[in-house]
This record gives sequence, structure tokens and C-alpha cells, in this order.
Amino acid sequence: MTDNICWIIPPGIFIRTFHTLLTLGIFTALCVTETDLHQAYKDGLWAYLACYVALLIFTSILYFVSSLIDPGYLPKKQYEVRKRTISFSSSSSESSDEDGDDDERNKGENSTMLKKKKRSRSPGVKLRKCPVCKIEQPVRTKHCEDCQRCVRKYDHHCPWLENCVGERNHRFFWIFLLLQSVLILWTLKITWNAFTWQKNFTDWLHSNGIFTLVFLVLVVAAMVVISLLCCHSFMLCNNQTTWEFMSRHRITYLRNLDESLNPFHEGYFKNCIKFFFYCPYRRWEVMIEKYCTPHGGVV
Repeated sequence: MTDNICWIIPPGIFIRTFHTLLTLGIFTALCVTETDLHQAYKDGLWAYLACYVALLIFTSILYFVSSLIDPGYLPKKQYEVRKRTISFSSSSSESSDEDGDDDERNKGENSTMLKKKKRSRSPGVKLRKCPVCKIEQPVRTKHCEDCQRCVRKYDHHCPWLENCVGERNHRFFWIFLLLQSVLILWTLKITWNAFTWQKNFTDWLHSNGIFTLVFLVLVVAAMVVISLLCCHSFMLCNNQTTWEFMSRHRITYLRNLDESLNPFHEGYFKNCIKFFFYCPYRRWEVMIEKYCTPHGGVV
């Protein structure tokens, strides 16, 4: 009976409730015990309290935005996208064939040269069709086995959010990691200052038991969250995703490129600006074409 009840509760609700209760539990513990927060309340240091509470609220809002927003799901119905082949050939005729621009691009070339070049072209990389959703996936899209949906600019499925991190919510996820890191470090300082030193271990544990538990939870959380923040900061600066970084050798549109080449890199500043402020879905196929055609310089 208990097992049936557990299965009825969606994992997303369970995880988000646990996150909220853990956050409020630590905050409450530090408010009712002798800590800097409690002392600030007694001394009327409202600015200090307001800053901490505001940070706590904004962090919680960003958590729920990241976990509840659509990460960039492709519609389940047939996604109409023009089939196109991205060429790694050294001949210019392949790209002109696929884009339907033979007349313009091959102007002045005789038919003999065209035939030679067509015969020498190498296999291209086609847009992949998802075997589960039965829809064509734009470049940088991946099917998530947990969500059972195809996600644009898929980064990873975050179990703590119980949601994918994709093109629509990645910026909110990064800001959440930043605010959460600041909140954890601030709370660690408050907890550390709350420890009182006693002559023997029994008295020390009695006085500092709750602080020890909170401190250990915060240390583990700090290691995880700050590590994620550093990783995703690197990814956003390079316009890369975790999936692309970890599985490059298996990704159709990347595995034939040189290892040192990131076709989506537009410069660190531009990458950051577009990551935070560019809202429409981007046509990543265009960027891949630029690097995969002869004019892109790929050898």
C-alpha cells in the first residue's frame, strides 16, 4: 500500500518539496539559535536581514523557474524541417547541390568539372530522426530518456530540478547556480561563526550539534553547486553543452570535425551576450554549415 502511494506522488513534486523544506529548515535553524542572523534581528540590523532573505527568495524563485519552465521541447507532432545534408567535402558543388543553388555557385564552370567534383564528394551528415518521437531533430537537439521528449540545445537532465536543462532554461539554471553558491557560502560563514568551543567533546557536541549537521550539509552542497557553476560558466563562454563536451565522438554533427574545433563558438563576449539575452530559438544548422563547407576551412 505504501509503495503504491509513493508511486502516485510524481518525483518532481517530491524533489521540489524536499528542496524547499531543506532550505527553510536550515534558515529556521539559524534564525532560532544563537547565530549572526538571530543577533541581527535582536540588534535591528534590518539591511543585513533583508539582503539575506532577498537572496534566499530570489534563489528559490530561480530554482522553480528552472525546474518548471519548458527547457525547449520539440512538439510531439511531426516537426516539419527541411531535410538537409551537411557536407565535409572539399568540393564546393556538394553544398550548392543541397541548397539548390547550382546555377549561381557554379557559374562559369563547365559540365565536365562538375561531374568530377560530384564524384569526389564525401558522405554528409543528415539531420537525425528521433526513433522514439519520430520527428526530425534540429542540430544540438537530443532525446531525453527521463522526460521522453526531444530537447533543443540539450545540456543534461538535472535530477535535482527533475527537468532537462536546454535552450530555454539554461540561462535561468546558471543564474540559479550563481545565487545558490553565494547563499551557501554566506550561510556557511554564519554557521561557522555560530560554533562555540567547549572543554570536552560531549559538551561541544551538545552545544554545536545542530550547527555541525547544517555545516556538513552545506559543505557537500557547496562542492556540488560551485563545481556545477564553474563547469557551466566554461560551457556558456564557449557556447558548448555538457552533452557535446562529454559525447562529442558520438554526435553526428561533431564527430567528423577536428577535435579542437567548436563550430558554435562566436567569441567569448558574443557567446555570453547571446546566452543571456537572445530569446528566440537559434538555427544552429547555419553555423554548422559555415564550418563544414570548404569556405569554413575544415580540412
